[in-house]
Amino acid sequence: MHTKNILVPCGKNSVDLKALYHAFALAKRIGGKVFILFFKNENPDMKNSDQPEAACREMINSAREEGVFVSFHFAQDRSEQELVDFIKAEQIDLIVMGTKDARMGAIIRGIKPRVSVQIIKVEGKQDINFS
Repeated sequence: MHTKNILVPCGKNSVDLKALYHAFALAKRIGGKVFILFFKNENPDMKNSDQPEAACREMINSAREEGVFVSFHFAQDRSEQELVDFIKAEQIDLIVMGTKDARMGAIIRGIKPRVSVQIIKVEGKQDINFS
């Protein structure tokens, strides 16, 4: 049986961490692996730019303590090709993302024809959209 590889793309504008919570809960339930691709150079002018990264790291530590495999990666930019390459290299099956990150949403729509992955958009605990 193939392990489900779950990607959560996030960056400095990804202040809503519901997608991470959803991905960790799903991975724990199905025995999947979570890959976080953090776009560090997304917006260098943003104030408190280390807060999302610090929050991600706290959540990662908690998930690992609960037995979830989590791999944290940094991306150089928000290019479609870098995301496609990562999805193919890590054999990603599922992308979990928040609905409030419009820039990432546009990139995901751009790569959708080039990769075969399911996408889950998480707005809140009860608001999950599959595409």
